[in-house]
Amino acid sequence: MDSFILREEDYAIRIIVFLATVGKQVKTDDICRTLYLSRPIVVKIINKLKNCGFIITKTGKDGGLTISDHTLEASMYDILACMGFTGRVNSCKTDNATCQLFPICKINRLFSNIQKDIEDRLKQAKIKEFLFNGNELFSKSKSMQEV
Repeated sequence: MDSFILREEDYAIRIIVFLATVGKQVKTDDICRTLYLSRPIVVKIINKLKNCGFIITKTGKDGGLTISDHTLEASMYDILACMGFTGRVNSCKTDNATCQLFPICKINRLFSNIQKDIEDRLKQAKIKEFLFNGNELFSKSKSMQEV
């Protein structure tokens, strides 16, 4: 396993936290530049986040992105689920029917408890708790200072 949380899921959280930190409309290129992400991956993530209602997009010359009103209260788990998060501690946790030992397996119970703990912590972690330090963030991108 390379990573429990996939790259796009991680980037989605960072994009949401960035937009929440800025607190106003931002251009896609500013997100790419400030977070060091490629435009194709950002556009793909933005579309998913928009479909889940976390981001509002405005097209045209004066267009850009902002977060929805409820996004600050969303949890890390909410954002990950929007992106298709399927992180599982162990494969037996997802397909108990095929395991003959499931009813008596203490290993499965351990993995189930770990999985529940992870999911509970992600559900308790609200976006508003992870805002960037604005001064440090904005000093990285001249165009964001002008926004």
